[in-house]
Amino acid sequence: MSLHLILFSVFGLVCVAGAVNLLVQRHPINSALSLVVVMGSLAVEYLLLGAEFVAAVQVIVYAGAIMVLFVFVIMKNAPKVVGWRGCWGFLGCWQ
Repeated sequence: MSLHLILFSVFGLVCVAGAVNLLVQRHPINSALSLVVVMGSLAVEYLLLGAEFVAAVQVIVYAGAIMVLFVFVIMKNAPKVVGWRGCWGFLGCWQ
């Protein structure tokens, strides 16, 4: 059995486990972190397939920019989403 096939299978299982964890989490930040795990394991799978550019785009665009925007929206709507009360500097304070 080839090392590439073993690594591909391991990261495939990590990707599926992260996707299942994303669906069962009740807290949106934990779901966002699970989505980062999925995107990271997909990037490793692209590297194993020899698609370095697609892997770099996967990490930079999806795991980087999209997830930062997603977490920003979660924190902006934190009182509605998670019932959190507090103050986040430039995001403002909630009662």
